[in-house]
Amino acid sequence: MIKLILIISTLLLSGCSNLYLGSKDYTDFDPQLQANQLGNTILPYEDGLRTNSKNKEYEWWYFDAKLDDGSIAVVYFWKIKAIKDFYYIGVNYNKPDGTEYKKIKFFKKNDTFFEKDSCNVQYNNNHFIGNLEKYKIKINPDDFDGFGLDIELNATIKPYRPQDGIINAGKDYFAWLAAVPNGLVNGKLTYNNEEINISGSGYHDHNWGNIELQKLFDDWLWFRGTVGEYTIIGYELNTTSARGGYSIPGIFIADSTGIIYENYGQNGIFTSKENLITGLYKKNNEALFSKLKILTNDNFYLEIEGVEVIENLYLFDVHKTPFIPFLFSLSNIDPYYTRFKSKVTLKLPNKNPMIGEGVLEIMDLK
Repeated sequence: MIKLILIISTLLLSGCSNLYLGSKDYTDFDPQLQANQLGNTILPYEDGLRTNSKNKEYEWWYFDAKLDDGSIAVVYFWKIKAIKDFYYIGVNYNKPDGTEYKKIKFFKKNDTFFEKDSCNVQYNNNHFIGNLEKYKIKINPDDFDGFGLDIELNATIKPYRPQDGIINAGKDYFAWLAAVPNGLVNGKLTYNNEEINISGSGYHDHNWGNIELQKLFDDWLWFRGTVGEYTIIGYELNTTSARGGYSIPGIFIADSTGIIYENYGQNGIFTSKENLITGLYKKNNEALFSKLKILTNDNFYLEIEGVEVIENLYLFDVHKTPFIPFLFSLSNIDPYYTRFKSKVTLKLPNKNPMIGEGVLEIMDLK
């Protein structure tokens, strides 16, 4: 009997691993074959609906804001096609005194609306609507336990994508558009059913793809923030060994006049990681780090360090079926999404270092 249980358990765990990570026979990521056809002008349709509800496709519109009182608010509208359609909104609100609110709420397909010409995403009485210059974002307090937002985001930095913003390996791809690298936030926030006026700075990006993230990447680190007049984005994505095991770093520095510097891929960008994360993940989790250093061969330097956890989400807990996280908890697969309030050091060529702040996210897909 014990032997039978062991055999069944082994088959289940093997099945979990194969189901989640997929085949090892995948097309390699090729740095020389990345899409670069759209040109530098970014059009409103690029922030509209980009997927077609085919199986395995996913898409999300993300917003975060640092408010003038030191609070951080995060909103993301997700759609996923995994045999059936899933639609949900996630919100996080963190106050300087440590108070926090977070929730993920699912919606029915009949309660959703999208446009392809521009960003117009509506889930019941919640919406994310804009045109690359101005956005209106609303979170209905009736859906989120008395927490709500009704704000405008006005871009101060033009939208950005590296090349076409698409990382592809054969027909499989993951795409990213920084629709608003930085902008001004104004409006109202409701907490515990009490409404206050808010202002601050905000960021909005848009992602989509046609294959599960874990079948392209092992993990990534992604930062957005400000240093004085400069808006900063820095990142490193690491493809799976089945895709060649590549590191894909990138850096973006801009101010109100335009892009100061940008670089992407294996083109004279060097990264290193420090500050091993302990106490957040299960013992079998691979090593992850909360400090990322980026240096370019033309002497632009970023040092990004997470200083305070504002979200740590076990990704299988998002799934609506309790059996899924239980089954995967028996395996070595334990993906997490962690977000840090962070500090950043920026050094421009022949200039003194400057200090700023922002948000660092770590996506661990294994």
